[in-house]
Amino acid sequence: MVSWEEYHTYFLQQKGFSREYAENHDKKHRGLNRSMKEAIMRDRASWSEAAHSDPDHLTLDEFLAFRHPESSHATILTLVDELFDKFDRDGDEILTEDEFSSLQTEGDGEKDGETLTQGENERRREFRDIIDKNHDGKADRKELLMYIDPKNPRHAREEAETLLMLSDTNHDGSLSLQEIFNKMDLFLGSKMVDTARSFHDEF
Repeated sequence: MVSWEEYHTYFLQQKGFSREYAENHDKKHRGLNRSMKEAIMRDRASWSEAAHSDPDHLTLDEFLAFRHPESSHATILTLVDELFDKFDRDGDEILTEDEFSSLQTEGDGEKDGETLTQGENERRREFRDIIDKNHDGKADRKELLMYIDPKNPRHAREEAETLLMLSDTNHDGSLSLQEIFNKMDLFLGSKMVDTARSFHDEF
């Protein structure tokens, strides 16, 4: 188990505060700058969301869900359940290509939602090429776990394709140093540069 006080002491020391301050800090953090206070508030909110059994302590898997969601099996399982809720219209816990490729809007209580076909061909291709590993036309829970997993190489591949598409101004299929400089903010904000985001932003 990890307590909030143990984690928060570690957090403050990682931010450059002395051990003495970290262990005896003002609980309201008076005197800290706004960005630091916001970071602490975000941490506390994420902690509360991860804590299921005790609000002041996290178990191993809860701590992984808090700090490293890519390593938390429970978090990934929750995302798979959300996929089933969104697409599995017959409730059999198996996704078909038709279910995944047609987005259903919610109804207003009096009539059913409508089916959207925008991007349907792309979604069908994604289902066949990426999700349906055994090519049987269906995706079970194991295949969806692999698809959702932030460590799946598809996330890096998709990010690289996006960067190339947005930055390759002369359309030669490669990037020059100048083209990268021209889109500097795009690259600095990319998950390819900030590797933590390639995991944590999936959640």
